[in-house]
Amino acid sequence: MALVYPRVFEANHPTTARMRELFIIRHGETEWNVAKRMQGRLDSPLTANGQRQADRTGRLLRDISCVEQLWVSPSGRTLETARIINAHVQARLEQVEALMERDAGAWSGRTVSEIQTRYPTAWAERLADEYGFRAPGGENLEDMSVRVAPVLNTLLESSAESIALITHGLMSQVIVKALLELEPAETLTLRHPNNLVYRLTFNAAGIETHHFLDGSQGIEGLHRAV
Repeated sequence: MALVYPRVFEANHPTTARMRELFIIRHGETEWNVAKRMQGRLDSPLTANGQRQADRTGRLLRDISCVEQLWVSPSGRTLETARIINAHVQARLEQVEALMERDAGAWSGRTVSEIQTRYPTAWAERLADEYGFRAPGGENLEDMSVRVAPVLNTLLESSAESIALITHGLMSQVIVKALLELEPAETLTLRHPNNLVYRLTFNAAGIETHHFLDGSQGIEGLHRAV
């Protein structure tokens, strides 16, 4: 039996809202993903593999649902992913700035090895508190939660039945945490590789979760670190 999360986050929203299905999509693989370079508010283009991942996601959405709206982070990598997906689903596309990735501050554009060498103390602090840590001049996950909360409120009041969010890996964690009322420690176990799609299904019993890897058949539950 599928794990069903209570609809706590929705308690203050109109019962007339029609949204029944939410897809949470990460952009396809980028050149900086391959280089293990932090992108944050900076950007790099999709690789050929990333373009294939976005195409498979578009085909998946076309085959299993009727997505009416795409809410998209305005970063170049998410917009590129959205355009590839939308060639298959033909949904209304809206850019939503609050869906952007965590601001990595002074670490933006640097590789993990560069950060470990230049900021050893801060890197140790990050390892000790991944949820609360802020890179110099950047955001933590709680900052992101505050930023995206109004978007989720609007989402839950939407007249569309099926919506897809095209966003980023950490923002995906933040969104899932908010909607399912997860604890920070549980949130940090979530993973969202570039080839994965989350589907949250809203019904009277609660919220059911599935994930799809490489456009394959849905798997119950959330994708977590092994």
